[in-house]
Amino acid sequence: MKTLRYSLLASLLLVPLLPGPAAEERPTTVSVLEPAGKDCEWIQLEPFTSTRRVLARLAVDCQGGSTALSRDGKRGAVRFWRGGVSAPVVGRPTFPEPFPSPAFRDRLFLVELTAGGVEELPLPPSGELVEFGFDAGGRLLGLTLELVAPAQKETRTVEIDGRGSRERQGSGRTLLAHAFAYEGGTWTRLASKASTEFAGTRVLALRKELGERSSRSLDPRFEPREIEDDEVLDQLYEHAPEQPEGEWTLLRSGRYTLALWGTPFGDELLATGLLRRVEKGRVVPLPGHSYRENDLVSIQSLGPFLLVSLADSGGHPRLYRDKKLVWSSESARAVTFWPR
Repeated sequence: MKTLRYSLLASLLLVPLLPGPAAEERPTTVSVLEPAGKDCEWIQLEPFTSTRRVLARLAVDCQGGSTALSRDGKRGAVRFWRGGVSAPVVGRPTFPEPFPSPAFRDRLFLVELTAGGVEELPLPPSGELVEFGFDAGGRLLGLTLELVAPAQKETRTVEIDGRGSRERQGSGRTLLAHAFAYEGGTWTRLASKASTEFAGTRVLALRKELGERSSRSLDPRFEPREIEDDEVLDQLYEHAPEQPEGEWTLLRSGRYTLALWGTPFGDELLATGLLRRVEKGRVVPLPGHSYRENDLVSIQSLGPFLLVSLADSGGHPRLYRDKKLVWSSESARAVTFWPR
């Protein structure tokens, strides 16, 4: 079921992490969802020492998992959604995974990180939950998208709670975007606004209140730069794929300069697994890098570290320090840097 996959993609925004000088002085930890038998563990992992702190053990498969953290680090949330899987650009992915079975159901858990308590929450009552996170006050927010009834698709007015709204934006099917807050054991709707597949939840002002969440970090969109060095372009020419459609471009993330094949998505570019490091005019492969042009990837940086994984799912991560591969996993999901 991929009904709202592209709505989710359009809703998210890659925001590079740009740490201060102290980032190199402290141990780097990552947030990981990892299978544990039939369960899924949320782990805070220090890759160099393999030190693991289990934050929660959830009675669910890790497939489709994503995470969010409150600003004070005391609360977290984990969502399992059939839309939270990686998909190839075209053809066969490098790391195929089974499509969610008919028995798969969306689930959301609230985790008390200091006390270790876990509570399964109901999903918001309207629409499909595509983004969630904590605001500055520690409230859990949920943003949903709802397809408008067929009879309303041809009109310019969308009914919201019996009131008319004339806010058709962009192209694509008409949707309703809702913002909810979980308080007092129930979801309270805070706002609703007409949207489209490409605008998604970005029409909601409360989206800016969402804090750290893996869905943001695992977005494949990036800000490209033109490659002006002809020698670099000549080295990349032999690696250009026949498919997918796209172009070679530069991405500067932290202290890393990468040349990657970007594929178009509307007016934006998505990062594919076809990438190289650029060093003094030379194009250098990353060790242990096995993604291909059919894969969408997310690229995160923190001080001297570079984290590459599959987009959306955050699976098959590769963590680099400068030129060295320091950690990788074929079972972890939703892998992001732990906020500092």
